[in-house]
Amino acid sequence: MRQGFEKSVPYVRNASANPWLPDFPNPPDLRFNYFKLLNDSWATGQPIARAPAAKTVAVVGAGAAGMTVARELWRSGYQVRIFEATSRLGGRLYTERKSFGTTAYELGAMRMPFFNDVKGGEPPGKSTNCLLAYFLNQDQRWSGNPNPTFANLSDFPNPGQTKGGTGIYMNNGLGPNDVYDRPTMIDWPDGGQPDNPDLQEVARKVDALIDLFTGIAAPVYAQDGPAWDTLWQQIANNYDKMSFSDLVFTEAITPAQYAGDGWFGGFGMTPYESDLFYTIGSGDGSWGAFYAISAMWFIRCVMFGYSSDLQTVSGLNNAYALPMYNSTPFDTNGAPLESPFYRGIQSLVEMLFYLRAPGSTRSLYSAARDGNDMSAAFFVNTPVSALERNSDGTISVHVNTRTTPALVADYVVITSPIWATQLSIDFRGFDTTTMLPWQVPEALHQQHLIASAKVFYPLYKAYWNEGSKIPQLIVTDTFVQDAYSVQWSTDNNDAAILASYTWEDDALKVLADTNDTILGAKVLAELERITQSTLGESILKWVDTRQTPTVIHWLLQPTYRGCAKLYRQRGWEQCYDLLAYNQTYSYASNLYFAGESYGVEGGWTEPALRTALDAVIHLVYNSGGTFNNGFTFNDYPGYDTTFQPSETYPQTSGAAAPRAAE
Repeated sequence: MRQGFEKSVPYVRNASANPWLPDFPNPPDLRFNYFKLLNDSWATGQPIARAPAAKTVAVVGAGAAGMTVARELWRSGYQVRIFEATSRLGGRLYTERKSFGTTAYELGAMRMPFFNDVKGGEPPGKSTNCLLAYFLNQDQRWSGNPNPTFANLSDFPNPGQTKGGTGIYMNNGLGPNDVYDRPTMIDWPDGGQPDNPDLQEVARKVDALIDLFTGIAAPVYAQDGPAWDTLWQQIANNYDKMSFSDLVFTEAITPAQYAGDGWFGGFGMTPYESDLFYTIGSGDGSWGAFYAISAMWFIRCVMFGYSSDLQTVSGLNNAYALPMYNSTPFDTNGAPLESPFYRGIQSLVEMLFYLRAPGSTRSLYSAARDGNDMSAAFFVNTPVSALERNSDGTISVHVNTRTTPALVADYVVITSPIWATQLSIDFRGFDTTTMLPWQVPEALHQQHLIASAKVFYPLYKAYWNEGSKIPQLIVTDTFVQDAYSVQWSTDNNDAAILASYTWEDDALKVLADTNDTILGAKVLAELERITQSTLGESILKWVDTRQTPTVIHWLLQPTYRGCAKLYRQRGWEQCYDLLAYNQTYSYASNLYFAGESYGVEGGWTEPALRTALDAVIHLVYNSGGTFNNGFTFNDYPGYDTTFQPSETYPQTSGAAAPRAAE
């Protein structure tokens, strides 16, 4: 998912007596310390729960959410059956393997927030504030492991936070308002500001709102009691009806003008500043693709740590020694899988499947391959076509293979993306009042999946380390949008360029170029024009044009049908119909939802993991299972499904002005 701003928010630790309350930053809609839940299990060697009997759970999808659900339920004694529509596991954690070096192409998620205390000196790998940190850096450090496995992390080259420099190219190089008399690459040094006063002013206005909001919200979030729920509902009342574009134009307020009512104003941009922000951001790339998205999506992501201190995962530290590396694994039916290579963010899902689970002597993969063991099974190229509720409460899982009879499961957890779910799975026999009311399929229909496209090439050299004037990251207002060059090792011969990274309308512009070679040539020609006209240097001498570009159009992926779930204003109700489904309807339906598509912070790995554990917790409780390690269901908070934001619009230009005068 696109991430921008790279502005750290304050870190406030939970100082209450409630150990299940997380630190800030963390997601706002449900405050729960998921890291503690899994870390307590890791410390004792006991799973988070125990199944009441041999209950069968069908898991639809083998991405990060599906594999987390399957692994935790399998550890807890449930019999899991994983159905994957494609020939690979990983979902939208999709690291494309290449023959050169260690650098690979992240076709899906590539920048990871760890919600850690950077100013307090806490490195991302040591964060205790998110599930991603637990899985990548704690899960495989169990006692007696002679060679503990963990993830190698490094700073992602984000705009303004790139050692090889960021360059901004706009208006054919003439800059904002034609300020330059010849084509110019605007310099944005590492840790500094764009070398242009208009872009600096745009960035100042963005930062001002973030500072005001987080300065007030963070300490309330980190205290126990109802104060946070009150403030969060005030915020939703004010902003749920606003688009991101509305937020851009709405007047800013100062800290002295804040009235304690959850209204923090907006960016207060002029039309000219909005045009800059639309096309080039504050130097961090176009935000115009998100202007039609809900202001609440921006608030949920940027204000709560999803855009702070972002990292890239280059892979697991001891990949060559890990199970099935460079070997051919097979699913339960004997169909071959991609060899795990434990590189990039896809290594998270490979770790969950192939590596030994804490407290166990084996992995989920070994259990799925054991023909005498009914505890696990895994099927690739097996799309689920229908879920049929039976009179005894079980669910028949039908797949698109005529030779396979329907599997009868006690419970089903759906982790497939919302549009793939809507278009591919027929729901039969579910009561439309208590199990699958009309609001739920309508929410599947209404939610928005964003378009995205990426174009990759290998590089001969990490040119920014070779004396080149070309910046490591180029932000443009052309159809290329953003070009990131990445390096996962200290070897300058091992690098790649994400030559074009686009979203929404910008991704749709290149959708017709289904010939990868033609699209790649267009992208390189544009980058060559940009670098030659501004710096007098050819970028092509660094790009290995002998190779066919690697291109992905996420809208053309039939089992995903888009890259990430976003939503538009007034989407609170539809978001909660999916977000709170496990809490509200699963007890009656035996059906659960998990994954980024059913969360509210679209395009991130952390919500996929959180919703996966939400499904696990509710399934254990509803099935009569018992929790271990001191956790009880009473420790788990719930969503307030009775709250609905106001549909009126009190925070208009006219309403904000009197407050400023007071």
